[in-house]
Amino acid sequence: MHITETQIRLRRDGSIDTAYYMRRGRLLRSRAAHDLVTARQKTTRARQGGWLWGLLPN
Repeated sequence: MHITETQIRLRRDGSIDTAYYMRRGRLLRSRAAHDLVTARQKTTRARQGGWLWGLLPN
């Protein structure tokens, strides 16, 4: 069994606060998607010769 360094968030009744972890996961996934799109836009703009080439996949 792996012991975590941080405390697991619990509800008042002692069960795991799943809503907190679902919100946290959505936020982290959203940030990762935004970072991916931003990085893609920067590299695409650098390689773009015209507007048409930006529409085509690499």
